[in-house]
Amino acid sequence: MNRQDSHTSLFRLVRRAAVPRRPRLFAPVLGFVLLILSGCHAPGPVREPVPFESEPWKFGPAQGRKLTTEHYAIYTTMRDQMLLDALPDFVEAAYENYRQLLPPAHEPTQRMKVYLFVSRGHWVAFTRKYTGSRAKAFLRVRNGGYSERGVSVIEYVAHQITFPIFAHEGFHQYLYHHVNTRIPAWLNEGLAVCCEGQRWGNYKGEYGVKEFDPWYNPSRRNVLAQALISNHLHSLRKLLETHPGEVIEGSSKSINTYYAQVWALILFLREGADGKYAADFERMLDKLDEVELEQYARAAHIWSEQETFNFGEALFRNFITEDLKTFEREYFAFMRARFLGQR
Repeated sequence: MNRQDSHTSLFRLVRRAAVPRRPRLFAPVLGFVLLILSGCHAPGPVREPVPFESEPWKFGPAQGRKLTTEHYAIYTTMRDQMLLDALPDFVEAAYENYRQLLPPAHEPTQRMKVYLFVSRGHWVAFTRKYTGSRAKAFLRVRNGGYSERGVSVIEYVAHQITFPIFAHEGFHQYLYHHVNTRIPAWLNEGLAVCCEGQRWGNYKGEYGVKEFDPWYNPSRRNVLAQALISNHLHSLRKLLETHPGEVIEGSSKSINTYYAQVWALILFLREGADGKYAADFERMLDKLDEVELEQYARAAHIWSEQETFNFGEALFRNFITEDLKTFEREYFAFMRARFLGQR
């Protein structure tokens, strides 16, 4: 069965077109936000229809569907027909958002696999089988979402929780298949959180995603505001040094603050301090597909005063700045101004 659908995008034309090597990440998103806040709506082109195939699929005794699009094979035990109909359009729109954010270095030979389970039980059973001896670590993941070996595995909790996680893990999956798997956690997770922001609604009688906007992330914004008010922020050094395996450790509050802060860190690098760091950040993104990426970091470490090499911090020092104290002061001021309205 094929379905064709289209929606209006206010912030970005989501289309299958040639992607330039380095587009502007969050091009004039703020201007569009101001237009919307003032009651004006920027006209946007309509996305091309997304064709897909649907066929029966079973997970144990559970009846499900396999949805096949141009870039994805989605295996799901979801039964909500409205969401099933919206899934193909969602994943392909998310995919194009990833490509605009970080152009691919190479194309995979097979479709990317996504498993979306309607219950925690399904998700746990699949996770135990798929991750084997490492299952214990994955089962600590809150709200059931992870990407492992290029496969995304999602537990459906609620729309407002699940689809941002879906887009987040989809970015990790995209990196695995299209760019590079060796990227420091602060950058990997920060970019992934920037992919979470999305608005859904009805368009020409169909329900689905309308737009992706890195600034629109109410849950991350609320967490960040609380951390700013209570003065419980992670230091810049901690953000840069954190290892991927450490992200899911610790308290929920600490974890949530980490994700909110790396989200704000990417926004600051792109738009903060009057664009002071934007060019260097773009230059860093241009190098992410290179196998020698860690060598850039080691080159910076040789000339630093740090005794222990840390990939995340050293890469930041190489491309952005050696003056972490000044950067942290500007970054914290940016967060207070943008998320608390303080000057």
